[in-house]
Amino acid sequence: MKNKAKITTCLSFTEKLIKLAQANAGGEILSLASVSIVDKTEEGMSRSLEALLSAGKVKTLGRLVLMVPRYQATLHYVRLPSTRPDELSQMARLQAAKQIPYDPKEIIFAHQLIRENPDGYSDVVLIIMHQDVVKKHLKALKKNKIEPEEIILDVQGMCRWFEFQPELKSESPAMVVDLDGEYARIDIISFRGPALLEAAGESARNRMPSAGFIYSRAFSIVLSPAEYKIRLGEEINRSLSAYEKEKIGLRPRNAVFTGADEALKYIDEDFLGSLGLKAVRYAQGKNIRMGASSEVKPKDLQGSSFAGLFGVVLSDQAYSFSLIPEDIIQGRNNAVYKYEISKTIVLSILIILTIISGMFLNVRERKKVISNLSRELDSLSGDVSRVENKLKKISYVKNQFQGGSCLDILAEVFRLSAEDINLSLFSYSFDNSLVLKGQAKSLSGVFNLVNILEKSPVLKDVQLRHSFERKIQEEKAVDFDILCRLEKQ
Repeated sequence: MKNKAKITTCLSFTEKLIKLAQANAGGEILSLASVSIVDKTEEGMSRSLEALLSAGKVKTLGRLVLMVPRYQATLHYVRLPSTRPDELSQMARLQAAKQIPYDPKEIIFAHQLIRENPDGYSDVVLIIMHQDVVKKHLKALKKNKIEPEEIILDVQGMCRWFEFQPELKSESPAMVVDLDGEYARIDIISFRGPALLEAAGESARNRMPSAGFIYSRAFSIVLSPAEYKIRLGEEINRSLSAYEKEKIGLRPRNAVFTGADEALKYIDEDFLGSLGLKAVRYAQGKNIRMGASSEVKPKDLQGSSFAGLFGVVLSDQAYSFSLIPEDIIQGRNNAVYKYEISKTIVLSILIILTIISGMFLNVRERKKVISNLSRELDSLSGDVSRVENKLKKISYVKNQFQGGSCLDILAEVFRLSAEDINLSLFSYSFDNSLVLKGQAKSLSGVFNLVNILEKSPVLKDVQLRHSFERKIQEEKAVDFDILCRLEKQ
């Protein structure tokens, strides 16, 4: 299918359905569609997707976003001793690797900042998903000759939908319950403050969403109308209890129930009043504009929730994290690098031909050629710079995949560290410098670690750059920052 930037498409895979929503650049929904997944194998999902795309409603995909369900990911909350985005990224990756029984190469890691604390620590939610989950969906897309630009969780789409509902905005977090047929999800969403937007980095700050999730939990719910409200109430209480236990935000004051129209019928005033919150039913299509030529019908919203898909296709804001596997990211970087190389070669050939042709022109024509050549060189300099940057990045990635030395160094450091040492940051640079940050129970423990590292045959120039003693829950802790260099082998 042809790609047109004016169209945005979102594909969502759930347990039993593949759903699709499309919108144009004017913020109008063009089409909604869904198809049942009869066979959950890769081949069966591919056939279901083919049936969805060939049904006649979809003429072009444009920018494609793949949305995977929350229940296929694991969320874990941690407090990290930094507020710098680059350090948080490294610390989050180390923490995520501790939470899983799999080889880190088999896992997709991501993290989202929840808040920065006055003591210099940050509350972060780790997002962990096995690569097989995502790649199963990608194979179904590849067989239909399509590839997504982004891969996200459905809760990220719900945050976008929430931003299109101005009457729901409040200073305190809100609990949003998305009812989707036989599946439901409880999200606690908060509007982001200046600190979180600042932490996103200057390049993405203007496109960061103003709302983000701080808690999300999904569960199946297939019951009779009489039991539906009882089970849903139990799941809400269970989710709020788990949320408060994590101590990551204020208790929600508002509750919003949205999703499939058929499911919303079970949510009556008695149920809303029993929650102890300011609770409302809210149609998923409210404040969502349908295009004049759209084929969307009310029945499309009866049995399924498209709220998250609406949020994705109507927003062009940057995502705080993506679930694209690392090997695909590397492949895309290689493709960009090859394109830049090809572009440079073509420009070089044009310059050579221009020089040769200039030998046979008169003086006036030669001056014109020189002027054109100067402009080409100016243009080429930017391309060369980008190629060099891409080459450095690819070389670094290749070293990380092939070298193995970084893991050996990490193993050596852990071998030397005493049991009362807790390492939170391991940073290895091109100039053979190694930075270790962490905590010890006492200052003497820090000095012992420095002495032990100095005796290691693979380390030299060990320096204690910083140490700070403080109390955590009435117990002493010493933060430390050690710099050393690796002996050349």
